[in-house]
Amino acid sequence: MRRTLLMSLLVIMGWSAAAAAQPNPRVTMTVTLPDGKTSQVVAAESALGEVTLGDGTVIGVRPTILDSKPWSRVVVTFFKMPTNSHSTEELGSVEVRTGGAAVQAKTTPALKVAVKAVSEPESAPTTPTTPTTR
Repeated sequence: MRRTLLMSLLVIMGWSAAAAAQPNPRVTMTVTLPDGKTSQVVAAESALGEVTLGDGTVIGVRPTILDSKPWSRVVVTFFKMPTNSHSTEELGSVEVRTGGAAVQAKTTPALKVAVKAVSEPESAPTTPTTPTTR
């Protein structure tokens, strides 16, 4: 029984490590702020990027890819990031076409977003090898 439990745990840990080792595609977006300024945000799929409004409010930007490669449909969700007196608040989301025009999100404050590109995830850094001499 113990051996089966231990083997099951090792298999689950292996799956978790394999899933964690697979980085998500990178989404490059342009966010238009209420004052008309634009900010480029790059975030891994399902990860959080940030932009800061003129009043110092930090807005989280999370892209979620809806389709398989070439990744043409992305939902971008906006969050008001937490402060000492305010918890995280979802402001809204909008579906955007990769390479298309900026789309107005139904959020307060008013935000627009365009997904400029979705690219392959960056590979994990490799350890340099030192040549051996004999």
